[in-house]
Amino acid sequence: MRLQEHPHYLLLVWLIVSGLIVFGVTVSWGEGLVAMLVDGDRSRISLIIGLLYFIGTLHCASRVVFLSGELNQAAVIAGQIAAERGRASVRASGGQLSVGDRILPRCVMTNYLVDLMNAHHETLDNETPTEKSNLTEALAERLKGAHEMGWFVVDILLKLGLVGTIIGFILMLGSVANTASLDVNTMQKVLRQMSSGMGTALFTTLAGLIGSILLGLQYLLLDKGSDELIHRVIRVAEIDVKPSLKAAGNR
Repeated sequence: MRLQEHPHYLLLVWLIVSGLIVFGVTVSWGEGLVAMLVDGDRSRISLIIGLLYFIGTLHCASRVVFLSGELNQAAVIAGQIAAERGRASVRASGGQLSVGDRILPRCVMTNYLVDLMNAHHETLDNETPTEKSNLTEALAERLKGAHEMGWFVVDILLKLGLVGTIIGFILMLGSVANTASLDVNTMQKVLRQMSSGMGTALFTTLAGLIGSILLGLQYLLLDKGSDELIHRVIRVAEIDVKPSLKAAGNR
């Protein structure tokens, strides 16, 4: 059995990934690494990165719950339609899909099949490949369009890390530019300021890289779940629904 065939596999995988991330953050907090990162970042960009990462993770959680439920619902509906193949027809009426006397619950799969059957009845013999492609594109846009903002946030995290790098170098070089003399006390002060600027540059870069990688991993998981749901919907449409529509049109 494939992993994708287990109920709510997407939610389980995301929980495992999130659990490992929380474990890593907890260990880093206990070792003082998080405090070192925050204290060493004079620009405080790392705090903005952490806030954006937290917001992105909440969005991932809501999308995971939605996609996991839709995948589970799609598997159940696909099984019901396959079980009635050849014995009961699939019908669309009033925006609902029914197999025989059973009305199927509304979800992404049933909505797509209803749209497909309504489009087929309207076009009759004039059905073109454009009909299918338009519905498929609309389905993909509905499922994956919500992830575009998430990928934008992933890119923003990386760019914020680079901005922090530039700010850190500016702070580091500014300490040298403002030095009027080069006595021992002044050099010690300059070195401390340079170390602080370099710490800002490195810590913000580190925060941006880690945040973008971990958040990107979550959105990659969401995209894979969306692709699997699209595959299940198209498979049921091509194997169980469209042949019956063509047979009904030929009668």
